[in-house]
Amino acid sequence: MMSQDTKLMLFFIWVVIAMLISTIGLVVIIRWYHREVNKVKQAKRNEQLENQKSK
Repeated sequence: MMSQDTKLMLFFIWVVIAMLISTIGLVVIIRWYHREVNKVKQAKRNEQLENQKSK
């Protein structure tokens, strides 16, 4: 049988690991999102440049 202290320690370790994983996941998602947004912006910028050239 585990003592109360051991359970608390395991719980805190589990919480810290869960927070780390969710934080890393959030950072990855945000970076991926920004990259996609920048691709779209770049494409729009290129379209605008093409339109200016063709006029």
